[in-house]
Parts: sequence; structure tokens; C-alpha cells
Amino acid sequence: MWAVVGAAGAGLATGCNRSPSATTETLDVLLGESVQPTSPMVAAEKFFAERVAELTEGQCRVTVKPGGELGDEQRMAEMLRTGKLAFCKTLLANLTAYDKRLGVASLPYAFNGRDQCLDSMRGDFGRRCSAILAEHGLVMLGFFYAGDRNFYNRERAIHTPADLKGLRIRVPQSIVSIDMINALGATAVPLATNDVGSALKQGLVDGAENSVIFYMTEQHLLHAPYLSWTRHQHGVDVLLASAKWLSERPATMRDAIMEAGRLAQEEEIRLWVAATEEKTALAQQQGSRLNEVDVAAFRRALAKVISSHRSTFGDLAALLPDAD
Repeated sequence: MWAVVGAAGAGLATGCNRSPSATTETLDVLLGESVQPTSPMVAAEKFFAERVAELTEGQCRVTVKPGGELGDEQRMAEMLRTGKLAFCKTLLANLTAYDKRLGVASLPYAFNGRDQCLDSMRGDFGRRCSAILAEHGLVMLGFFYAGDRNFYNRERAIHTPADLKGLRIRVPQSIVSIDMINALGATAVPLATNDVGSALKQGLVDGAENSVIFYMTEQHLLHAPYLSWTRHQHGVDVLLASAKWLSERPATMRDAIMEAGRLAQEEEIRLWVAATEEKTALAQQQGSRLNEVDVAAFRRALAKVISSHRSTFGDLAALLPDAD
């Protein structure tokens, strides 16, 4: 289900300059994305665009704009809320400005592995996230799995939290992630996704934490050769539509877009699993220094962060699996 939060004209950023009642004309709209075109997420978004065109019989055409061309994730989400953009994809935790509970999936070690994360997003936890987003004019078309997140940096291999001491680590603009990095003895530097590469290159940060796919597609290996398998979080991104824009579309088009989102979700998961294996092998071939870590030591170091934040997430925290 999705929520209608009002009607408004489709603006230039959506690519729609026709009357919403003119259902026989083609609507050209945009999908904003912060990651680079080589990411499997962009491939899944292009798959979404193909399904939309197919299911609407050509009445709606979606063009994917990757690489932060339309702005950072916070800006794109706000464009959705005002109806100036039809679609975008963002990390769920980047939406905490609308509801702090949306940061719950970023709790360290909230999930024990990919399967547990996916089961939760397909179940009550994912449905509750969707309902919260709908309250803010954001329609969740599907979730994208963003992989397990790991530390990488330019200085040294990370085996225990002590190895992070003194390093400046980029994090998403999420209070949980900020507190997590600071608790591990590093300094958290919140930056938008499309600013990480330049910050690494200029030495503004010593490292970051993300999936091996992000690490490789964004070419961060060039500046941060050490990647340590902390697997401290499992990233959850959401493919969103503007409720304001969607409310003006005919019911058949809305249904087609929702179905395309569901199909794109499963395609993205399939693409992500395959790409993770590919990018891990490529990282090794290109000289990345990969190492396992003392996961128990990281769990101990983050225990207070987990307990203090878990209590603030209310009903969403109660829907998380017991990952201990």
C-alpha cells in the first residue's frame, strides 16, 4: 500500500510537463541516484525503468540519473516530498531527519548475515518502515540490499577496535553511525555519499566504511588499500517514489509502478550477490589488502552504542531479529 498526501503539479525535475489527466501521452520522469553508473543498484534501477515502460505500455518512461547528478540523497528525498522528482534511491538511515526510527537498521550487528536482513525487510520490519515513510510523502517501492559494511582506510589493517584509534572515518549522516565510529576510537566525519571519493583523495578522511561493491565501483581502492571484514552493518537502501507525484497518476499506472518496484527489488538482490563475489575477487587482483577481524572485540566495544540507541527506536527495534 502507499499513501496519498495531496495533489500537486509535476515539476520540471520530474520530467512531466503535461496534464496528469492526459493518460495517453508519455510521461518522461527521472530517478535520482548517488552512486556511480557501474553499481549493480544502477543496473537494477534501469531494470525498474524497463519494467515501468513495459507495464505502462509506454505511457511512463523513467531515466536514471546516477552519480549524484541531481544532488545528494537528502536533497533528492526532499525533492520527492515536494513532487519535484518522481523517484530516487537512498540509504534508509539517511532519512532519519523525517523520523529517527528509520536509523534502526544501521545499528551495529543488528542482523546476523544477509539472509536475516532480507527476511526482516520482506516481513513486518520492512512493512513498518514503509508505513513510516508514507507518513512523510515517500512511497517505498522496494528495498535494495546494500551488502555488509566494512572498514577501509589508507593507513593500516584493522584487526581490533584499537587499530581504528586516531583515524578519521567517513560515515553517513546518521547519529548511530557517528556514535559507532566514535565509540571505536576513531573520529566520525559525516559526508554525503558522492563526496567520499574526493575526501579520500584530498586526505580529508583516512578511510570509510561500506560494502566491497561500493569500495570498488567508487574506486576507493586507489586511496584506501586496506579493507577489513568487520561486517558491522548490513546496508538497507530504499527505492522511493514521490507520493505527491504518484497521487496524480491513474490507478493503472500506479499499480504498474508498484509492481515494477517489487520486481526491481528482487533483481537488485540477485545482482548484488553476484557482484559481491566479482568485486571481492577484483579487489584482491588489484592489490587490496583484505583481512578478517576479531568480531567479538568489535561487538564488545559497541555494546553500549547498541543498547543506548536500540531503546530509542521503539516499535521498529522490537521488530528486529535477535542478532546476538
